[in-house]
Amino acid sequence: MKPVQKGLRVKIRHCLALVAVIVLAAGAAYFLWQRDAPRRNSGRAIETFAAALNSGNADSLLKTVVLPVAVSGRTSAEQIEFLTKALHDEISPEGIGVLKREGQFGSLTNLFPVEAKTWAEQAGVNPEDCVAFRMERNGLRAEVVLVNNAPLATRHSSLAFRIVRCNNVKQLAAAKL
Repeated sequence: MKPVQKGLRVKIRHCLALVAVIVLAAGAAYFLWQRDAPRRNSGRAIETFAAALNSGNADSLLKTVVLPVAVSGRTSAEQIEFLTKALHDEISPEGIGVLKREGQFGSLTNLFPVEAKTWAEQAGVNPEDCVAFRMERNGLRAEVVLVNNAPLATRHSSLAFRIVRCNNVKQLAAAKL
């Protein structure tokens, strides 16, 4: 065998090994990105909710939340008044940022095993369809519960998630480490 052919074979093997490593790395990155999609989409849904809450647009606000069963029979104006009074001081962009970066994320029943059933019943949803963020800092517990009961075709979109419960997210940003 000529030295040129041997060198060419070695280069081809190196190129094939490099391509294999790149394909494996891309596959692993895609897998991790897909696995984190519910957390990302839930975070976007929380941001959309906060923007709707501050916008004064009643329709967009009502699309981002699941109303408690006790409030669902009221007029639209009464529902909006209830939501803005109850939730305006519970959420802020800074708090959302802290919760998304540092908070735990998972199924509602795993993060809040004691409260999951009660919270889901109050909203009239199945606790198995819910995910949650949870974070504790200096004795303060922040919690956001979202439900994803959208049809399968849109289940992986941030628009599929709706807020069921939001508590202490604004205060979380102010709590010192």
